[in-house]
Amino acid sequence: MTMLFRDVGKDVIAIPQPSHAWLSGQLLRAWGNGIFAPPVPYEEVCLGAELHDIGWLSWEGEPTLNPQTARPHSFQELGAATHTSLWTNGVRRALAFGRYPALLVSLHADTIYGSFFDFAKASPEDAAMVRRFLDDQHRFQRACIEALSGNPRYTPALSPQAIERNRLLVAAVDRMSLQIGWGLTGEACIPNVPTIGEARTEIRLRSPSGDPAELVADPWPFTADHVEVVCEGRFLRGRFTDERAMRQALNDAEPVTISTVLKHP
Repeated sequence: MTMLFRDVGKDVIAIPQPSHAWLSGQLLRAWGNGIFAPPVPYEEVCLGAELHDIGWLSWEGEPTLNPQTARPHSFQELGAATHTSLWTNGVRRALAFGRYPALLVSLHADTIYGSFFDFAKASPEDAAMVRRFLDDQHRFQRACIEALSGNPRYTPALSPQAIERNRLLVAAVDRMSLQIGWGLTGEACIPNVPTIGEARTEIRLRSPSGDPAELVADPWPFTADHVEVVCEGRFLRGRFTDERAMRQALNDAEPVTISTVLKHP
């Protein structure tokens, strides 16, 4: 998705994708215990999680208006030409940080299109465009792996199993941070989360009191017995028929700090 919305009555807290991605990185930096192995290589995987939506930076500067919702577009509402271009630019931007983080950003595109893009319902032109984009990303991924293969730092992290594990780790903290951003008041399941080796499990994220600022994760994936994460949104009031007015309202909107504490069950 692009901007995330947390409902506050008739209004919303709008959370930009880069802030949501920062939240994902915070979660992964706290990751690891006797049940859940920490990410390897640690810095690169955490950075990949933090950068996974870097392609949306330019869009967030000038978000487009969806006249049906009277709010900024979400990922599913944008055309294939727009979102594949944004993803392509995002992978290029991530490459400036390093090949392994860029590899993970590229792999996250596989995750997103596998989850949110319906090839059967898309137009033939859009489906073909997304397939070409994914083919380009798969070539990029192979090139990254080849370029890193001679570096002993990355030897443990380049096997198909290790790469898939890290893809799933980024996907897991992405899903968790989405639930945090939306303001979870009930329970959500985070599927297919790596534990040790090739084992997988499901994490149940819930709010015991209905307060989205206090959540429990079970089983517990973090090193400490509680973890505090933070991101920033903007209090966006009302609906819009004019794109320029919507952008101005976002620029002028009151900043909102969203702080969430995750506790051991």
